Amino acid sequence: MDASLNYNQSIIFNAIFNSDMSMKLSCPFELAYWGGFGSGKSFITMLIAYHLCVKYPGAEILFTRYSYRQLMDSCETQFLALFPPHLYGYDYKKSDHELHFINGSKILYRAFDDPKKVLSNSYDGVVMCQAEELSEKHFSEVLGRLRGTKLPKRFVFTEGNPRRGWCKKRYHDNEPPKDCLYIRATTYSNSENLPDGYIERMEENYPPSYIKQYLEGSWDATRTNVYDQFKEHHKIPRQPLQENWHIIIGLDHGTRVDTSIVFMAKTEHGQIFIFDEWHKSHPTIDEIVLACNRYGYGKPIIADYSMKVADRDYGSWWKDLQAKGLNLIECVKNKSGNILLINELFYKNKLYVFNDLGYVITQHEEYSYKDTEFDDSDKFEVIKKNDHSVDAVQYGVRYLNGVDVSSPADRFKTDTKKPTLHDYVTGRA
Repeated sequence: MDASLNYNQSIIFNAIFNSDMSMKLSCPFELAYWGGFGSGKSFITMLIAYHLCVKYPGAEILFTRYSYRQLMDSCETQFLALFPPHLYGYDYKKSDHELHFINGSKILYRAFDDPKKVLSNSYDGVVMCQAEELSEKHFSEVLGRLRGTKLPKRFVFTEGNPRRGWCKKRYHDNEPPKDCLYIRATTYSNSENLPDGYIERMEENYPPSYIKQYLEGSWDATRTNVYDQFKEHHKIPRQPLQENWHIIIGLDHGTRVDTSIVFMAKTEHGQIFIFDEWHKSHPTIDEIVLACNRYGYGKPIIADYSMKVADRDYGSWWKDLQAKGLNLIECVKNKSGNILLINELFYKNKLYVFNDLGYVITQHEEYSYKDTEFDDSDKFEVIKKNDHSVDAVQYGVRYLNGVDVSSPADRFKTDTKKPTLHDYVTGRA
């Protein structure tokens, strides 16, 4: 592994370890590393966990996040890449989401979408990844599970990006708790460990509020309006769709609220147009199928995979819609990442909505975070009300972001490799 510690990472590392890699008795009980994207938060937690497991037989360290899917896509995958099992002396128990070291130590990955698995064990140390996505109740619950005896000192490590909520109140608005080492880091502080052009690309593509929050790591840049980059000029008159544009559908199914279907097209220049929508409360399977086929059969439909689970009143909507011929594709349900992407596209003038789609426009303009600045709520989350088209758009835009669209010249150009009539006459084919 070729990596060096930045200044902030070194402060934390030296607060935990002696020169012989034993744990200092003066190690703070609570460590908090908060700041911009790419500031080195995840790496230092993994490095600490690895060395503690190697040094202390039988130690058990928990990595936790809000959902298993997030945990697997980030912490678990990143650790395996940084510390390959065949090089670093542990076994990866994939089905159990655990790393087993030869000395009996373990790193366990557990998420709060299945809280029983988090709270059914005792730990020597806990790392709360993207702790801003968790609640203060989650924080208190894991503190109650810190009952291990294999480390000289038990610890909890929180890391994340600045947002309103309990974390802001705990680390920024008030003096950090007693026996807590709190670090606020910027993306710039880790520039030597970042890919070439990483910071420049963010500065070029992010709106000013995002630069302050996600590069400078400022707690004071947080806001309640989610799509603060959605402006009047993003609402445009209806225009004809071109044949080479890539058309997809975002589908957010609701059993007791609206089902929303949003039609989107991406151009060869990277622009995305939201050009039509359909919504209905308590629709039938056939109504959904008819709406999805409005612009032809077989269009990719990016949908919430929770439809795969049979509900108590029906069955698996996913299977039944597939049986009717719909081309369903699992969406990426990364709420904060999807919000960031859409705001970025609005800022770069790459995302537009046809101005006669009042249902979509209103829901996006009213989409807000819960304001926890002056109340007792500790969770940072969006207000889940009248957001059906918002979710559908998030699913579709995330999918389209990875799609390259051919220009008309490239898509409809003549295939020069195909034999011509002259080739057949002259015997060349």
